Order: sequence, then C-alpha cells, then structure tokens
Amino acid sequence: GFTPTPRRWPRAGVAPISHTLDTTGVFARSVEDCVLIDQVVTGAPAAELDSRADLKGTRFAFAPRQYLNPVDPEVEARFRKTLLRLAEARAEIVEIDLGGDFQALALRTTWSLFFRETKASLSDFLERHAIPVAFKDLHVGLRAGVKDAWDHFVIPGAPGYLSEQAYHALTADRLTVKERMSEIFTRHGAHALIFPTTPCTAPRVERQMQFTVGGQAVDFRALANNTIPASAAGLPGVSLPIGLDSHGLPIGLELDGPESEDRALLGLAARVEKVLRASQ
Repeated sequence: GFTPTPRRWPRAGVAPISHTLDTTGVFARSVEDCVLIDQVVTGAPAAELDSRADLKGTRFAFAPRQYLNPVDPEVEARFRKTLLRLAEARAEIVEIDLGGDFQALALRTTWSLFFRETKASLSDFLERHAIPVAFKDLHVGLRAGVKDAWDHFVIPGAPGYLSEQAYHALTADRLTVKERMSEIFTRHGAHALIFPTTPCTAPRVERQMQFTVGGQAVDFRALANNTIPASAAGLPGVSLPIGLDSHGLPIGLELDGPESEDRALLGLAARVEKVLRASQ
C-alpha cells in the first residue's frame, strides 16, 4: 500500500474522518503499480524505477524502542530477518531513538485529532454533497465497540471529547512529532524509517476490539501504533509484504520517507521489493 504526503492526491469526493489527517492512498499488487497510479492522479511525468538489484548507498533508520513496543514475537522475528536481508543487500541500517515520550506523544496527538474532528468532518461532507443521511444516523448504525468509542470520544459533551482549548493545544504537540520525525532524515541521514507496519497480524473478528500483543492487553487502536507517527507528521509511506505468520496471516514492512519526497520513497521501495522478492 502507498500513502502519499497529505494533499499530494485530491480528497474531493472521499468520505472524511479528520480534515487534518485524512490522506487518499492506494492498495496495489506492486510498487510499480503504485508509481503508475501516482502518475495518473498527480499528472507527474513518467518515472523510471531504479533497476539495481542491491541497496548500495541506501540508509535506513530503525527505532526499536518506539516501534517494537509492544510487538508480536512472530512479527518481530520476521522484521529482524528482513533487516538482515536488507543489510546483506548492502543497505546501511542505523538504530535510533526518538525519545522516551515519543510514542505516547504521537498516539495522544493523533487519536485526539482523529476523534475531535470526526463529527465536524463527516457532517460537512454529508451536507456539502447533499447526502440524505445525518451524522446521528451514522452514529446509531455503528456496530458495538466502535459505537462505544464514539460515545466516549466523538460526540460533543462526551467524557473524552476534547475542549476547544485542548484541541488547539494539539498544534504544538503535532509540531513536536513532526520535528522528531524530521530528524530521522536530517540528523541521522536516513532515506527512510523502517518498521513493522502493524505490531501484530490481524486479530480474530470476535476479538478485534480487545486482544493481546506480545503479552500486553491492548485495544483496537494498537493496530495503528506504528503508522500513527507518520500520520501526525504528514509523511508518505509504503508498506510491503514480508511473509506470513504461523496462521498464514500477512506481515508488513513499512518505509516512511521525508515529506513531499514521494517519488524518491517509491523508488526506494521498489528496490527493497526487488531484494525481498529475490530472497523468497
């Protein structure tokens, strides 16, 4: 899958959740297909993908303290095996630390924006497109679990609904996340940050709201733990398949790149994809 830098692709006609965080992206069978779709959507000139079979000259940052906490043992094992494969292909892997408060800051900031903007974003979309459905109708029709989350965070006046003052304070928190992420590329000289796309494979449907990851009890939000920081920072990302767990469920490798460097990230992802396919 490919998530472009926010606003690289138009969002008109796409049902929103958060006007700050929403980004139109694509699921495809290959990085090459993502590149072609990006060309069609943006009108950018055709790009030649790098044909090199190794990763010489590439530098990847890896932040285990932030992106492997928690993590399913099978996902971590597959991810570390992939790191070794990339290193064998002559990529440089550097371990970094984004700070002890980074994960909590990114999660709090992003989920707070997401929940606080949901009602306004959806209500505006329904009205602007003259859709004969009201926000309250969507709310009533939600399945158990999701409706409970909306009742606590999304509905104005709910216990977890942010005040106007707290909502505006998120601007500073989001800037901090962006600055930390920017250092990956400026201070550490990485071409991309790499990590498991999700900390575990897909939970069973009947347990999707509450489950465990690496022995820790978590809720549905944990599935987005690793992709949340790039969402807050407005960075492009590409997720590649790297294998299956013992139940046959897919495991992904995410590459996040600098803001607005989408083409460079796609080119890098194509090289990684080639290396991984050659090792299968």
